[in-house]
Amino acid sequence: MEVQRVAVLARGSSLGKFKKHSDLFKTIYIVGNFYKEIKRIGVKHFENKKIIFIPSRTDRPLRNDYHKKLDIIRIQTMYYPHQLISKKKGKQGLIDKFKGFKLEFLPDYMKNRGYPVIDREIINSYMKKYTNYKAMCLFLENNFVKEIKKGVKDNRRSRYWPTTGLYALDICLVEQNPDEIYLFGIDCYQYKTLSYSKYNWENKKRDHSIVKKIMLYHMEQLAKEFSFTKFYTSCDKIDFNVFNWNLI
Repeated sequence: MEVQRVAVLARGSSLGKFKKHSDLFKTIYIVGNFYKEIKRIGVKHFENKKIIFIPSRTDRPLRNDYHKKLDIIRIQTMYYPHQLISKKKGKQGLIDKFKGFKLEFLPDYMKNRGYPVIDREIINSYMKKYTNYKAMCLFLENNFVKEIKKGVKDNRRSRYWPTTGLYALDICLVEQNPDEIYLFGIDCYQYKTLSYSKYNWENKKRDHSIVKKIMLYHMEQLAKEFSFTKFYTSCDKIDFNVFNWNLI
């Protein structure tokens, strides 16, 4: 029986390892404004693959006609349509930017995954008490009802993932249920050089300390949840005490 392998590609500095392994995959998920990464790695490494493109709320369609050159089967978001309308008059929302593309919204099978929309400090404080993230989410949903309702309204999202890359990993696992999943460029801010393509978001001075902890927590939780899937990471600084976790 053929081993089902999929890959999730984010823009961290360890993404470069994908080039050596690109022939392994028929299906890949790419995260964010990925055109510079495609150009640097080489478009041939993305050809003849089914590609699911997962943008953040501020992203645009890929440049360089990559939507025509590659088999991008859909644009997948983590939002509902009303959450993608820009609050600023005259500014395009994601729906306007991707007009004419196959744009899909948060699917029913993801609406109870991730985390409730609440202050990240609260999530971080309870991660230490819960070895199962679903049990933690249930506790939060029962005890922070008002805070979550406000968070959904203020943040215009129904569920929280620490980054678009972690949402991509989560939805890939649910949809594909693969034998093996390869993570390229999901580095959880472990390297000084954050971006493979030196993309401009690298220069923004943000405090990633809380997000980094939630990323690592959720990644380990997914490895435990999908215990029959072998995980392979390109980041040599991420290691969990989980039997199905491997370094590429």
